[in-house]
Amino acid sequence: MKPETKYSLFIFGLSVIWKTLLLLTGLVDTAIGNFPLLPVFAFLLIGMFRGMEERRKLDFSNGVSFLPIFKSGASIATLFTLLYTLFLYFYLNFLDIAFKARYIANRVEDLKKDQTSPENIEAWIKSAQTFPFSSSWLLFTFIGLMLLGLFYAFAITRMMVKKHPIKA
Repeated sequence: MKPETKYSLFIFGLSVIWKTLLLLTGLVDTAIGNFPLLPVFAFLLIGMFRGMEERRKLDFSNGVSFLPIFKSGASIATLFTLLYTLFLYFYLNFLDIAFKARYIANRVEDLKKDQTSPENIEAWIKSAQTFPFSSSWLLFTFIGLMLLGLFYAFAITRMMVKKHPIKA
């Protein structure tokens, strides 16, 4: 199996386990559940580094140039992001069906704390009911993880090129 595929699946597996444990343990409604993507970012960073390092050792033992290693990192990020977005679709529509209602309730509570008028709260609730909720979350997550993955790939590639330059 290619290092890119292996580490994409590794990152995906850790992310699915993390997200599922949050749901099963009830930690979704706690402070940990407010930032569910932070561990996913760490999994992505570690997995991308390991995958890119393995690719470097397999194909570029005499030094590395920027583009081939960056492509390796970008492919890890792309495959992971696609798999994770599909998982989130399944998660939001089948596993955690109460997510939208819980999100709206938490937001209404925050609006009441901010002393927002009841008319504005009702207007927000109506707009939230008609908003394509899961689609926008999925798109935001896909784009955000993809950009972060490309940033990680760029940073890791720069470190590898600096540490393992092509030897003349």
